[in-house]
Amino acid sequence: MDSEDEDWLNIDTSEHDFPNVLWVVKPASEMAIKATFMVLVGVTGIFLNLIILIILIRNRWLWCASNLLVGNLALVDLITLLFCPWFMLVKDFYQNYVLKTFGCQFEGFMQATLLLSGVGAVVLVSYDRLAAAALTSDARVTKSIAPKLVAGTWVASALLSLPWILKREYVERHWKNFIEGFCVEDVKVLGIYWHFTLSLLVWIPLSLMLLTYGAIMWRLECSARELASRGGGKSVTRAKRRAIRISACVLLTTAICRLPYTVLIYWRNNLDMEVNSVEGSFDAMWFAANFLMYTNSTINPLIYGFTNIRFRKAMDLTPGVSIFKFGSWCCVCCAFRRKEPIQSDKNIDKIFVIEGSPRHHKKLAHVFKNIFHINKETLDILDSIKNDEATTKPTRITPVKTEAA
Repeated sequence: MDSEDEDWLNIDTSEHDFPNVLWVVKPASEMAIKATFMVLVGVTGIFLNLIILIILIRNRWLWCASNLLVGNLALVDLITLLFCPWFMLVKDFYQNYVLKTFGCQFEGFMQATLLLSGVGAVVLVSYDRLAAAALTSDARVTKSIAPKLVAGTWVASALLSLPWILKREYVERHWKNFIEGFCVEDVKVLGIYWHFTLSLLVWIPLSLMLLTYGAIMWRLECSARELASRGGGKSVTRAKRRAIRISACVLLTTAICRLPYTVLIYWRNNLDMEVNSVEGSFDAMWFAANFLMYTNSTINPLIYGFTNIRFRKAMDLTPGVSIFKFGSWCCVCCAFRRKEPIQSDKNIDKIFVIEGSPRHHKKLAHVFKNIFHINKETLDILDSIKNDEATTKPTRITPVKTEAA
């Protein structure tokens, strides 16, 4: 801080008029447009994240480590959309910082904690998918360790957000015609900390996602080539295509929703120290960057929850949620996917059938056959399998010759 800045801070503002343009509250039309966009994103995101949490709570068969991590992400996004957008709108609508001391310290801390917790949740989900697709079973997140990892991300996020409490304070400045209230930051500390926070919010998660989904693609490609050399691998190829679509959605969404916030911070740090330097285009960019960050919390349940087949099945079985028929919906990627005819493999292996197995309780078998409409061949195979366990008589296996199609 140079001598001119110190002189400006020491001036008696009560003897001067407010040097900025007084507008107090933004026009009603502008507030209505911004509030409408934020309500649409906020209500939609709250609803979708609530659906994920409800089906997890009410369906114990979904309680595995992977789904618990997805549930943690839904919880973070839900809390974020419940509180953060409305603080942002209040800051945007009023010229003064009307949230006073409590808002100045708590709002920054809460927003930073939730955004960092969201990043931690996304990283955990990405790692779990990487471990399931490309690593050994020992590297996977277990059901017992998942809650500890979730708690660790929350605690770490809260600790990293403490500077927003310690280095911010609410200040009032009395001018001749106006009482100005604003939230001031310790530039020496938070100026550097902003760049550190941006790394955690944007660059680190985006880089980890690129590495994670890149490794998954590489592992699926290797598996597909290995099985293709033996005349198979079609299921792996289909899984690879689906993984590519999901990876593209994840990475594209992350880039679109988070990179503008990075541009905003670098732009702010390079602004001239002049009156009204944050008006106009910068003000529009500030709203757009924050809006996209909250939009990401609305899209996350669609990417990580609604594209999961087990989640969609649970949605149609959960009371209160089943009325929406989410399970019968197809995700956007599947809606435009071209249906390919299933081609029969030319490499047909020999098929074996079991002959000469003794049958017992034939009358009971006919009863089950008539009740469940089970065909005779299937029932005979089931009977033979049961009899094999009770007899030591060897079973004659005869190969059935098949002709290549």
